[in-house]
Amino acid sequence: MISQDMGTLRVADSLQLDDGPEPMRFSLPPRSAATRRARPRPIHKIKSIHSRKDIDAILHRECARCERNGHEFCLVVIGTADNSPPRHLNRLAGFLCRRARGTDEVGWFDSRRLCVVLPDTSEAGAIAFVSDYTESANHKGLSPVCNILSYRGQMHSDNERLTAEQIAVGIEEAGQDIPVNGHRRFPAMQLIASRTVTNLLVRPLPWWKRLLDVTVGSLILAAALPVMVVVALAIKFSDRGPVLFSQRRAGLGGRPFTIYKFRTMITDAEAKKHQLRHKSEQDGPAFKIKHDPRITRVGRFLRETSLDELPQLFNVLRGDMSLVGPRPLPIEESNCCATWHRRRLDVTPGLTCIWQIKGRGSVSFAEWIRMDRRYIRARNVWIDLKLILMTVPSVILRRGR
Repeated sequence: MISQDMGTLRVADSLQLDDGPEPMRFSLPPRSAATRRARPRPIHKIKSIHSRKDIDAILHRECARCERNGHEFCLVVIGTADNSPPRHLNRLAGFLCRRARGTDEVGWFDSRRLCVVLPDTSEAGAIAFVSDYTESANHKGLSPVCNILSYRGQMHSDNERLTAEQIAVGIEEAGQDIPVNGHRRFPAMQLIASRTVTNLLVRPLPWWKRLLDVTVGSLILAAALPVMVVVALAIKFSDRGPVLFSQRRAGLGGRPFTIYKFRTMITDAEAKKHQLRHKSEQDGPAFKIKHDPRITRVGRFLRETSLDELPQLFNVLRGDMSLVGPRPLPIEESNCCATWHRRRLDVTPGLTCIWQIKGRGSVSFAEWIRMDRRYIRARNVWIDLKLILMTVPSVILRRGR
């Protein structure tokens, strides 16, 4: 029985081998000794890296993103040594394109320097990137000079009110100089604080806006001179003290300048300001009281009619201010602003803006800043003319006082 079963199995195996298909055979090609591993293609290419205009738009986008989520990003500026030939910059550009990640933005900072935006990257991460890039470039015979600029957003609340301690800290931090520290391992690498990135976002006054300020400002000043003389006499006869009030305020890029107004308060009003801080009706760092006890009788009328702002036309002609732009804040109030608030300093401050016409005295400080930033994004000659014309009925009807 056993032999029959074995015979049967042998027949079946024999039939399967005779009738079945031949087994497949695989062979590997011989590996050549000269075969090298293929290098990954770079995501960025020299011909397609961003221009400076594109980099500015990317910086504004990343700042807005960090202001919303409280994250941080860094900008690395890369140049060559003073004695390096021009071809070294092109080699650094090609090398940077191969080292950058897909999320990085590579571009030209100017005609002699490159830059790369590192989204969602802390200062420590940027230092690691620059260290790796500098070390690899040195092996290629290149000597890049790198600066790291960081920008950190702040989480904010629309109805937040700063405490006295927060205000003091803000003033102290704003008064510090920008630190520049050399790196131990790579002396050609520098770390620069976030306010330098902020300065890159500043937009100079366009030629058409300066032309509008000079022409329209001169006409308004010439027509208002008789009124200004009457106002000056009224202030002098009603209250002893100077006719004009001067104050240091934050201008373009936070640069301080002296603003001029007709004096509407008592002479020691600034000394009593800190005593009334807790009565401020405006949230945020701005200080506003509807029935301020420091205001004189003549001053109350001047404020209701906005005649106290007429001397600021001299600031417009000097170039410190513009006819249309965000209202300048005093230095101590501007220093206490959050990071996203300080975007209003990207343009020249002005006599009037959207807040001056529609929201003065009736909106939160956060909404005030949003109005200013909405104007900054869309400003052009037609919007400026429209806001100037809308200011006239707003002043006559005494809106927002």
